[in-house]
Amino acid sequence: MSKEILGILFIPFGIISMCAAAVWQMYVMLTETHTLNQYKNRALVWRVTALFLSFSLAVYWLCPNARKKGIVFFLLGGGGALMYLLARLWLPFKH
Repeated sequence: MSKEILGILFIPFGIISMCAAAVWQMYVMLTETHTLNQYKNRALVWRVTALFLSFSLAVYWLCPNARKKGIVFFLLGGGGALMYLLARLWLPFKH
């Protein structure tokens, strides 16, 4: 396959992959943050602060069940961004 054909395929697949990563991220956030209710001491304050500062990364760090799900997010998001960028490089867009 030529770079132009791959570029034409990579643009929609990259966008779809990044959208799937966003949907997956929302799913993980909604299903995993309920586990933080088990902390009854002052440690919860620091966890909530971390969630506000960096919500997605904090959930992957603090919720053990979410760590494996984070791999899916990074593969979909990173792969989608890579496909989109490669398509932009390979296709002759006018600037």
